[in-house]
Amino acid sequence: MPLRSKIHGKFSLFKNCLKTAMKKASESASCKHIATDSGASFAKPLQKNGAFTTLPTPTKSASDPKEYKVIQLQNGLIACLIADKRSNFVEMETTEDSDEEMLDADQSDLESEEGSEADSEDDGSESNEESDSACEKNNKRKVKLAAAGLSVGVGSFSDPKDVPGMAHFLEHMVFMGSEKYPQENFFDKFIQQSGGSNNATTDAEHTVFYFECLEKHFEEALDRFSQFFKAPLMKRDAMARETEAIDSEFQLAVPSDSWRMQQLLFSLAQKDSPVNSFSWGNFITLKQNVDQNYLYEQAHAFRHRHYSAHRMTLTVQACLPMEQLQQYVLDHFSEIPNNDLPPIQFTEFRSVFNTPEFNKLYYVIPMKDFCQVEITWAFPSLLKKYRSGPQNIISNLIGDEGKGSLLSHLKKFHWAVSTCAGTEDTESEHNSIYTLFKLEVSLTEEGYSHINEVIAIIFSYLRLLREHGIERRIFEEMQKIASISFKYADEESAIDCVSEMCSNMQVFPPEDYITGSVLLVEYDPELIQMLLEEMVPEKANIMLLKKQSQNTIDNDYQTEKWFGTKYCVQDIPEEWMHQWKNCPLLPELSLPAPNTFITSDFALLPDISNNSEYPRKVMDSPLVELWYRRDMHFKLPVAHYYFQLISSLSLYDCKSICMLDAFIALLTIELSEELYPAVAANLSYALESYEGDLLIKVWGFNQKLPHLLGIIVKYINDLSDRINQSLFDAIKDKRLKCYYNMSLKPSVLAKELRLNLLVDKQWDSIERYNAMLGVSYDDIITFAKNYFKSVYVKVLVQGNVSETSAISTVKEFINELGYSELPKELLPKYHVVRLEKGEKCCRAKNICKSDTNSVVTNYYQSDHFTIQNSAMLDIIMMLIEEPLFDTLRTKEQLGYQVYCSCRDTFGVLGFSITVFSQVTKATTKFIDARIEAFMNHIHKLMMFFNDESFQLVKDNLIKKKQCNDNYLKEEVDRNWDEILNNEYVFDRIKQEIKAIEQVTCYEMRSWWDAHHSYGNREKFRKISIQVEGHAHSSCQINELKIDLYCNEDEALSKDIENYFITNIKEYKDSLEVYHVKSK
Repeated sequence: MPLRSKIHGKFSLFKNCLKTAMKKASESASCKHIATDSGASFAKPLQKNGAFTTLPTPTKSASDPKEYKVIQLQNGLIACLIADKRSNFVEMETTEDSDEEMLDADQSDLESEEGSEADSEDDGSESNEESDSACEKNNKRKVKLAAAGLSVGVGSFSDPKDVPGMAHFLEHMVFMGSEKYPQENFFDKFIQQSGGSNNATTDAEHTVFYFECLEKHFEEALDRFSQFFKAPLMKRDAMARETEAIDSEFQLAVPSDSWRMQQLLFSLAQKDSPVNSFSWGNFITLKQNVDQNYLYEQAHAFRHRHYSAHRMTLTVQACLPMEQLQQYVLDHFSEIPNNDLPPIQFTEFRSVFNTPEFNKLYYVIPMKDFCQVEITWAFPSLLKKYRSGPQNIISNLIGDEGKGSLLSHLKKFHWAVSTCAGTEDTESEHNSIYTLFKLEVSLTEEGYSHINEVIAIIFSYLRLLREHGIERRIFEEMQKIASISFKYADEESAIDCVSEMCSNMQVFPPEDYITGSVLLVEYDPELIQMLLEEMVPEKANIMLLKKQSQNTIDNDYQTEKWFGTKYCVQDIPEEWMHQWKNCPLLPELSLPAPNTFITSDFALLPDISNNSEYPRKVMDSPLVELWYRRDMHFKLPVAHYYFQLISSLSLYDCKSICMLDAFIALLTIELSEELYPAVAANLSYALESYEGDLLIKVWGFNQKLPHLLGIIVKYINDLSDRINQSLFDAIKDKRLKCYYNMSLKPSVLAKELRLNLLVDKQWDSIERYNAMLGVSYDDIITFAKNYFKSVYVKVLVQGNVSETSAISTVKEFINELGYSELPKELLPKYHVVRLEKGEKCCRAKNICKSDTNSVVTNYYQSDHFTIQNSAMLDIIMMLIEEPLFDTLRTKEQLGYQVYCSCRDTFGVLGFSITVFSQVTKATTKFIDARIEAFMNHIHKLMMFFNDESFQLVKDNLIKKKQCNDNYLKEEVDRNWDEILNNEYVFDRIKQEIKAIEQVTCYEMRSWWDAHHSYGNREKFRKISIQVEGHAHSSCQINELKIDLYCNEDEALSKDIENYFITNIKEYKDSLEVYHVKSK
């Protein structure tokens, strides 16, 4: 498929505030680069006044109600002002609260764990929640989250040669206090107090900073934000600590094959170029190899040289009058210094990959187990060719998966399972020096053994494109799809909008700030042809990736300097080169046919007076339940159809789970050819395994979704007739590799250990790997027939679809699938163990012997889920979040990622504290001890927390929960979770708000006192899950198994009988269970 896709950055900070309480506790304790200046060369002034110049207004979608204005300040900074007129609001009391005492939570970057915990590890976004504005009283006013983003025209390409990683280091350091606000975490704390979040990223040529907050705090947030660029302190002691954070961030990236491959590719560039460098920075480049006084001087010099107003682009967005936004920008950003120095010029490096090292064949040993070929071509920079997007057009053709495509032909031989082609939307691949075009083909073992023939087919397809040319029909079809998607695009969150916009402002002229990255405007067949002429074997870099055992790695293998990647390089064999240069046109290959899935009907259903606020059940039978809600808020011609198929084989055993995974993989690969045109037309589908159930989701423009769904059902019914032994063998091998690779991730291992300890019918990646070994072709054929014999189906339909149409589509689905009723006694049931009072430890070694990363998750179990208990936990997590991050990450530097999470484990509540670290920095025992010390610290702080401050916490939590959804899918996914979890509390937010309002400060203290080791321990039940990294690098994995172990001396020092859990099954069998729920 076409490649769509920043470098490393400062993770969104997991922070909150206990400012008043901490203050009282403290008192108690004391008895060469782009020549353009941030897009300034594009800007033609329309109007001038004394303070700014007005620039052209960006072209926007006809459906976009926001107002835009672009100005350039006297200091050269260009700002895009966005006055948002949409109604996505947070409800707030009209009374003003003290900014100094406000406390709030940013849950957006915590690991979400609601309902089933079988989903993949997720540190990612928790969706905003639906507003209850229709039920609110008139004494409330509407305020929306405001946001700002600022891009500085400098990145890692400008790093000093003797201090690699300087740009990334500086990105971290400007957060660490300013002359006006000297407190080290002044900005992060304020943003969390103001109900927001913030982040920053460093790329090759730009560094981007952005934040969001409640609108009432926006001006003060802008004042604090602007201090990054006026007078950051960047003290020596802060630099010493932040070096540790940079190194931890790098160590977390070391096991990533994508980062390893990128660094290897960059090492093939010209030796004196900014590309052939190390942009991350680590302990070696920022500590070991550089004098700290010199680092201090260079960091300040780098900032003064490059952080100049004329190289900055700013975007602000809020539900405020344009004049007010303009005044904010003038007041807070006009005083950023302008040194008038030009950016470093990189024009001499335009042929940076024209090196002997680039045009060779590389055999690379990845960290994970997979087979892949990556072919890379280096083009001249195409940044200024955005209106014609030639690389995107070629990407769509090479990445096509339909009939006659490259992938379709490779699949006929069972040589490949997927392709990915194009240029990533990052400056590492697309910048002012070059544009990289990559083709990645995921191979089967058979495909890898025929790699010469695979690559020959690739060049045969490229020859077809060169000789046939890209006709106007293909361009106009892509242009039409892009235009439709732009016109009916979902609303972005304010923070996503400003971060993207300020980046676009560095590249495009004002008119194209919005459209430049999304629309195709000009048909340029000559330019496309020129690029295709470059895509020949003699100009390609080819990397073959395949896992190898340690004893097969000989002395010919080299080691990349920074990530330690093992690789072997050789000239491309002459025989291969001759074959590739002279490959014939294959009759099986062709250009895509006209796309019949492109939407033509965008009509919206008329509003109805009796539309329900939440989904309502419109079908209820022994076979199916259908929940339906018509959308009348987002007013887009889109819909969502979600299906959950519960079988008697769901959760039957581990082998059944693996067969469902294989079934989905087989179904997906068979569907891809016929449904790829639908995906190209911006329709979406997903086939997922959820606790042994098959989930089918289709969404997008509503016109052709029933047709898409019908094709999926047809393939489900016919799958056993479509697959053969060879295809099964290829997919089985892929599934085995997937389970193996999952087991290598310490975060996944920690999560799987915790769930295995708590829940029955949970199988980790290694158990699945071993079970999959025993699955045969006959097994999967039998499974495909038996799984759908008796099924119960839950359905959710939402969007621009009528009730009649929804019912008709679901009935057709049922009839086509032809299943019988699933007896209720066969519905799977869950059991969660009740931990004994006290604490236990489950410690395991990281499976990957070369991974130094460790993970410690301390889990504290509470009791059955209730809205009241959940509200209590929400409040407490908000209270401890900021001091947790500040203590364990910023001050103690235990690890780069530190966060706390509420846990709803199949109806049993708890919470956890997680620290990602390295074994070279701290033992898991030490990290556990520091978490407990922090818990004691919080226990003391709780005693100084008063009713007034507690009320402010509750008020701000309520405001966060009243945030509207940005787009329909957020609302649909939240409702779907209620159905999946068999709870159906669609008004959960209302109930949570009511419960939060009723919690008292005394109740909160009592709850906390009972649940941790420094309180009365009445309900203290803890398991410390510890996955320990390896101090000495080794690629050898002798046996795929979880090595649980104990330390007898440590157990004795704990004075706890059987402190270490060494047999999970025996431990679980000794405990009582909660009978929580069935499907």
